[in-house]
Amino acid sequence: MTTASITNLSAILRQAPAVLPSLTCREALRVLFQHPESKCIVVRSSSNEPVGLIMCERFFLKATGRMGMDRFYHEPVSQLMNRKPLVADISTPAETLWAEAMQRPEPMRNDCIIVTDQGRIAGILHPAELLH
Repeated sequence: MTTASITNLSAILRQAPAVLPSLTCREALRVLFQHPESKCIVVRSSSNEPVGLIMCERFFLKATGRMGMDRFYHEPVSQLMNRKPLVADISTPAETLWAEAMQRPEPMRNDCIIVTDQGRIAGILHPAELLH
């Protein structure tokens, strides 16, 4: 596989729902149901800077797990988010971003990449979108 020669990440950016870290998991599930096409939710600060990431499949597995729905529903999403997602500036070359994505731990290699513009969320990318 080779990386695409994309000079401008904005050409392949996708939008994803963004929520505050204080949102409960129950409310986050509602957001997911309102955006069934999205693979993730970006957790953001009040100034629209990324602070975490929730991958939908992993989130659903936790929602239906042993923890108990009642307890899960009341937890803030900040308790279940990835606190160190891959975040890249929109000017980052695709090849560099691909290399960084593939250096993540195996279970996280296909997690969305948060793209920022001047520190604020511009959108997300799926690692596969960086390939031809």
